[in-house]
Amino acid sequence: MLSPSGHSVAVRARQLSRSKSLGAVWAFWFLLVLAGGVSCDAQDDVTTQNASSAMDGAWITGPASSPLSYLNGPAYRTWGSTEPYAIADFHPAADLDEKLPGWMVFETEERFRGEQFSNAAFQAGDSDSYLLNLLRVQADLRASSWFRFSAQLQDARPFFEQPPIGPPNENRWDLKLAYAEIGDPSRQWFSVRVGRQMINYNNTLIANSEWRNQGRSYDAAVMNLQSHGYHLGIFAASVVKPLPSGVSHHQQGNYVYGMYAWMKGPFANTSIEPFVLGRVQPSAVIATAGFSATGKQNMKAWGLRWKGQTASGIEYSAEGVAENGVTAKVPIRAWATTGGAAYRFDIPGHPRLFAQYDFASGAGAGSTTHGTFDSIYPTAHDRFGILDLFGWQNIHAVRSGITVEPHHRWSVSTQGLDFRSAKLTDAVYDSSGSPLARNATPRSSHVGVELDAYSWYELNRHFNIGAGYGWFGGGNFLSRPGGSHAYSSSYIVVNFKDHGRVERE
Repeated sequence: MLSPSGHSVAVRARQLSRSKSLGAVWAFWFLLVLAGGVSCDAQDDVTTQNASSAMDGAWITGPASSPLSYLNGPAYRTWGSTEPYAIADFHPAADLDEKLPGWMVFETEERFRGEQFSNAAFQAGDSDSYLLNLLRVQADLRASSWFRFSAQLQDARPFFEQPPIGPPNENRWDLKLAYAEIGDPSRQWFSVRVGRQMINYNNTLIANSEWRNQGRSYDAAVMNLQSHGYHLGIFAASVVKPLPSGVSHHQQGNYVYGMYAWMKGPFANTSIEPFVLGRVQPSAVIATAGFSATGKQNMKAWGLRWKGQTASGIEYSAEGVAENGVTAKVPIRAWATTGGAAYRFDIPGHPRLFAQYDFASGAGAGSTTHGTFDSIYPTAHDRFGILDLFGWQNIHAVRSGITVEPHHRWSVSTQGLDFRSAKLTDAVYDSSGSPLARNATPRSSHVGVELDAYSWYELNRHFNIGAGYGWFGGGNFLSRPGGSHAYSSSYIVVNFKDHGRVERE
């Protein structure tokens, strides 16, 4: 979903008259689906599987709340059901791989999505609707069981979107992945991967953000060590800044690094994930009600995540992060926490109740320290609802909802969220860390409420389809003359993912 903050001032001031109607766009989308349009997403290995909030890579608010769970492998991994699918399976990459030498593997992914939104940036009449297509083709050359080279070509582009057009929706013919790997992180105790890759040790802070049309890559070196229920990942990376077309490059001088551990907890069905992360930027900006400054940033983030499941079946997760360091010679003192729980009833429809609370610190007026939490490079979609309006900065967010399964391949979810600012004197921020709005009513911290409904259905082992609708109503924090408080958006998506011969090994 594209949040309103992703639109430039030029977009907000554009002519509102349209040469196409929403009905025509959706009709065109359905024609493509009927004609055989398909879709997909993302790399699947030890650096991506354990980044979600519940045990074994599940999602506290899931399974349908995050489409990323459908993109971390074939659809059957999400549900674990052995019952037949609705339609016959389709796996062209795997069929091709059967005819190729064993050291060569091809993979393919395709995602096709239609989106519509109204009142972007809470401005009445600023609306758009468009189609997004994402194609990825990957080649793996496996010289032995302990060495491989992988490269992935990506073509992401929008159709019928109002200009200006560029990332994250447009990223044509880019090199998404290109790395060499020694060792197998899923089978061997030691592995090293060097080159352009995806990293998702912790989806709240360092992640791929795959819902964006181009996703996120890192030029990085990653080492994984694991033995008898213990895992340690050590990495240094620079995020790739996507270009509208051609091979993108990382941001020189902008680095993240750290260590992320996973180990079994002291009780049954629990795990502990301690981590330390660092971020260096040559020119970071502080812009709060108290002061503004620009200069070099050197920050550390120290955190711990605890995940588990009780004997009665309640899943839970809690995480805390503290940040210190300096930005433009201003001391950093920020922190954040998140926690959630879910329970799935063993009755027809398998209703799953979930709730979650998130907090991130903000900056106080007149403070001599920088108190706004830095969420670094998080997963954007459904972090705070499917509209993707807000980031994990200066915020209190409460979420609750329910997921039901009318069919063992079909889930339907609804949820409600309430947002408040942590500090009245600080802004609320979008999922990219940019200020979205400042307080228009100093006495009120209420940012607004969001209501979402979304659904996913697995057609077969490699296909799934989904749709969602979200509505946001602004609170007094966002009140301003002439502004619209309401924002809404909807999407329809088809995913296809074929990881070739590797799925059968």
